[in-house]
Amino acid sequence: MDKITTDIYPNGPSNIPGGLTKPSGNYKKHAWLAVLGLILFVGIYFSLAGWFCWTAYRLIASGFEPGGDMFLAFITGLPTAFLAIFMVKALFFIERGHIGDSEELKQEDEPKLFEFLYRLADEAGAPRPHRVFVSPSVNACVFYDLTIFNLFFPSKKNLEIGLGLVNVLNLSEIKAVLAHEFGHFAQKSMAVGSWVYVAHQIAVHIIAQRDILDRFIKGISNFDLRIAWVGWILSLIVWSIRSLVEAFFSLVIISERALSREMEFQADLVSVSLTGSDALIHALHKLHAADEAWERTLGFVSSEAGDERAVSDVFTIQTRVIEKLGVILNDPSYGKIPPFPADKAESHRIFKAGMATPPKMWATHPENFAREENAKRQYISAEGDDRKAWLLFENEKALRNKVSFDLLDVSKLEKVDIEESIKHLDKQYNKAHFLKNFRGIYLGRSVTRYKDKVNELYGDYASLQNIDGLLANLYPVSLSDDLEKIKILYDEKYTLEGIRDKSLHVKGDVIRFRGKKVKRKDLSRVIKIVNAEISTAEIVIQNHDIRCRTVHLALAHNASKEWEDNLLGLISLLHYTNHCEANLNDVHGYLSHIVSVITADDRVTKKEMKQLLVAANEAFSVLEEIYEKAGEVQLGALISKQIEVDDWKEALGEFDLVAATKENVNEWIEVIDGWIGSTINALSTLSGAALENLLKVEHHLSKQYREKSDVQKAPQPPRAPASYSTMVEGTERKRDAKLSLWDRFYTADGMFAGMTRFAVAVSIVGGVIFVGHYTGGSTITIYNGLASTVMVDVSGVKQEVPPLQYRELELSPASVRVVSTTINNQLVEKFDVKTAGGFSDYVYNVAQAAPMVEWTQVYGNTSAQENKNMGAPRWFSSSASVLFKEPPESVKIKGGGATRRVLDAVVNTSPENALYYVNNKTEQQTMISNHFIWD
Repeated sequence: MDKITTDIYPNGPSNIPGGLTKPSGNYKKHAWLAVLGLILFVGIYFSLAGWFCWTAYRLIASGFEPGGDMFLAFITGLPTAFLAIFMVKALFFIERGHIGDSEELKQEDEPKLFEFLYRLADEAGAPRPHRVFVSPSVNACVFYDLTIFNLFFPSKKNLEIGLGLVNVLNLSEIKAVLAHEFGHFAQKSMAVGSWVYVAHQIAVHIIAQRDILDRFIKGISNFDLRIAWVGWILSLIVWSIRSLVEAFFSLVIISERALSREMEFQADLVSVSLTGSDALIHALHKLHAADEAWERTLGFVSSEAGDERAVSDVFTIQTRVIEKLGVILNDPSYGKIPPFPADKAESHRIFKAGMATPPKMWATHPENFAREENAKRQYISAEGDDRKAWLLFENEKALRNKVSFDLLDVSKLEKVDIEESIKHLDKQYNKAHFLKNFRGIYLGRSVTRYKDKVNELYGDYASLQNIDGLLANLYPVSLSDDLEKIKILYDEKYTLEGIRDKSLHVKGDVIRFRGKKVKRKDLSRVIKIVNAEISTAEIVIQNHDIRCRTVHLALAHNASKEWEDNLLGLISLLHYTNHCEANLNDVHGYLSHIVSVITADDRVTKKEMKQLLVAANEAFSVLEEIYEKAGEVQLGALISKQIEVDDWKEALGEFDLVAATKENVNEWIEVIDGWIGSTINALSTLSGAALENLLKVEHHLSKQYREKSDVQKAPQPPRAPASYSTMVEGTERKRDAKLSLWDRFYTADGMFAGMTRFAVAVSIVGGVIFVGHYTGGSTITIYNGLASTVMVDVSGVKQEVPPLQYRELELSPASVRVVSTTINNQLVEKFDVKTAGGFSDYVYNVAQAAPMVEWTQVYGNTSAQENKNMGAPRWFSSSASVLFKEPPESVKIKGGGATRRVLDAVVNTSPENALYYVNNKTEQQTMISNHFIWD
């Protein structure tokens, strides 16, 4: 064994129980259901695609057959060929595995990493990765290229390792995470997942992709009315096909989703067998902090780029952010493994049952509690390796620098040392609202949104008593518990609402809340209870906010009028910016909701356009008010210095956006996001500065009070507008604009709408198949020249034909068997013949008993075609427009004349005369013989 690998490869557990990673019965059941669902989808899809291809070929090719009608063949065949192309094109896709901002590594450059991965893959019984990439994200995954051929042949797997993940894990934990990924491919049923994904790509191409074929249909539909109807019919059929594909594939998704959960549990057990029961769970715990810190790291990198500085090592920044968040939250264990008991390790649990949410890289996986229970059901102990996962890389520093610089275009930025970046980061996190003595109360929440008026944010400060006692216990330890309680309640609320709205799914449809089963019909009642608990818990925090403002206003009031004005100005400005920002965010969300509703069916009616303009101009009004009142905002000395802005109106810029109208709404929608985004960023900057300076002034006043120092001169106070629109929490605009009945039907929104759409789509596609089956068929005219009645059976279709009479049959194009008998069931003749289709007309001359002749009926001033003796054929095609009956006495003509070609049987004449029309000796003998036998 290679010593390099041995040195950095954590030892695995010993005495693994037999059958630990063997697929369970539940696993096998869901695997079979997924396979059956997939077979159903693929079978239906290929059958439908094959039918369109065959029908298009049959219709077009039949036009070239003798007797075929070229015009009708093409007028029906080309639309069918279009639908065939529409179905088949989705099969020819190449879905590239995501590489994005990943960097490929080579074995010669990173031998330790590759030896580690190869050994781990071999132990997991999985194929070795084809290529290995690193990315800056908090992620690890296997990805691959997909085509239709991967339904039959496996694809080569590539591995992506996120350095944001490596940065927070030790060697045992990174081994556990990678073992989970390899564990998928150690299971044979992983092929089902690949097949489902291939089917998913086919379905997506059919359902969602709009390309040149859709533009072609739209172009035809908007053309001349004489052609537009073709586009309308094609649009309806295409919509029906998409609806059916979506409906059938939803069955695949349902069965695959259940299998996916079992597959994740099985992959976890593979990881447990290689790393023990704890390493994977510890990694899972760390990922929450890693995700949050990574988002903040990216924000810091962007802000530094705005100041023309490039961060050389984003992973050092990520580590620093985790440390800072632990201080802010007053949680020393943040991003670290909680204390591990020396005894009873098998009963130790990190995650609680119920509402835990998976981290981003495993967002589609089972909940954390269930994964921990699965990993520790049979507890496997293993010695952990606490060394950093970075040991896997030969050139750690160079790799960290390269990946960091690849995040942004740093060609025009100054590459600074990481120590300088840390100084800038520390400066950001050394703000007052991040101080740990505040217990995190100012982290990610507004202290003004729950009140409509500024004066409701504080009490009667002028006559406040016992200031010393209030100051001593202003931010108690219990405040952290109060905040955590609210966080848990909101997690419960959002989870319950997700289950109610069916955006979240629960295993077995069994809903458990706080240890008890809850029926789905009772969810609304339970949500009301949680909302009431949230309101009660928030009142505790809000009262604390009011107490803080009141105490410090009392200090300011006792200090001087200037300090009081300054503090009141800061509170007013914070209230103004918080409410303006919330109002703008809310109206933006409301507008986005309206846009999504009215464009659900890819068209906008007059009523929907009116609804859109109302929502758009409400957003315009909110923006307009902010810009109009910008001149009333006075920043004050402290805030002006902090944000480096002297005039707020000038900083916002000129408001030259116009109201939305029917004529400009498309262009207006394209620019409104930019307007709202830039305004929100400006308000957020001002809001942050107002909060920062409010807390600094409050701290200064309390310190001045405790130390009984001389009152210093107060800085120039800020000022907010005298009046402005507010957005109190709970008064947000209701997203009550619902889909119309048509939109609900079009998008299958809801069970009834979905079932109705499915029924309509089945009817349309079924009708197309029915019509297509008989379109392009043949008309068979049967003429009985015998003196007795015959019964003719053409491929099961029977027709009685009296003497010297004719009957017509319509048949689909195919090989047909003709059987003619007397009414006494004596066989006259039996033969097989292939009809060419193409809307051709055939004549069956029973027993070759009648000579046939074609002649021309002339109308007006035109010449007739020469008469044509056809002889006595048994089966032939004819281009005559009138068969075995008198032609019309007159027809409408526009100048000149017209003709009608007539096919007649030569009957009611002497045998000698009849034989005159038959030149072929064999036909003469057959005609004489059959008359002799059957007349």
